[in-house]
Amino acid sequence: MTEEASLTPVKACEAAPCTTELGTEMAMGEGSVRAYGILKGDGESQEIGVLISEAALNGLPQNCQADAASKGAKWLICQPAGAEGKGKMNDTMVTTLEMPKAVAKATGIDKLDISWLPYGHAPEKVWDKPQFDIHFPFVHPTGGQNEKAFYEAPSAEQLPKGYMVLPGSGFHWDTEALKGHAHAADPGNSPEFAGGPFRGNFLYITYEGKAIGYEAYVSKALLDEKGNYTKSLQVPEKSYGTDVAPGLLTITHVPSMKAFRVSLSDYKIIKKG
Repeated sequence: MTEEASLTPVKACEAAPCTTELGTEMAMGEGSVRAYGILKGDGESQEIGVLISEAALNGLPQNCQADAASKGAKWLICQPAGAEGKGKMNDTMVTTLEMPKAVAKATGIDKLDISWLPYGHAPEKVWDKPQFDIHFPFVHPTGGQNEKAFYEAPSAEQLPKGYMVLPGSGFHWDTEALKGHAHAADPGNSPEFAGGPFRGNFLYITYEGKAIGYEAYVSKALLDEKGNYTKSLQVPEKSYGTDVAPGLLTITHVPSMKAFRVSLSDYKIIKKG
């Protein structure tokens, strides 16, 4: 990937110039991935996200029982192979990325988990297609391994209207960035829940009645065709982990960087704690 000079903010910076901060590159497939952030002149968040090189789509492992994970990654969820020796939905390879320190201070998010799911994510006929999932967990609070706590619904003020914790969406998880959690989505504004195409989506990750971060879903098919996806996001009234929340998810191809960009931008101020 070329450097930050090629990374124009999704939304233009106003007043003072913005600065771009890049995290350390990590291997993925035959390429690399890295976290990044763009900060306003006053140090507040303009945009955060992940850069996925074009080459990262090549040589991705397909079977967790037979294929080694990318360097620096691990198979966090690996089920016995199916009858034909193939992997299964929810098999998950995870790479943890460091968010640049200045960006972590502005957002309350210091590490990301980017996951490769060669057979997609539950539920069937919704997200059961090859995809990348990117967790943006808050430093505090964090998840845990109590399955009952996966499904304790956050208060209405922590989630935008229409979001609900999905039954059966809890995962035992254990990385430097995040522990076990469930997922809150907005089925009414997600075409794939009504049989439409799955291109991307934005969810909240939850545990013990708290929204503990965000998650972006990225269809590999979208990246393969070098397509674009945007989703306008309503913001919650309150968060336990941050005092800002993103209003826009964008997934796009950046030819000058030979990379794909998954970004959260258009930040709004919200209540914290």
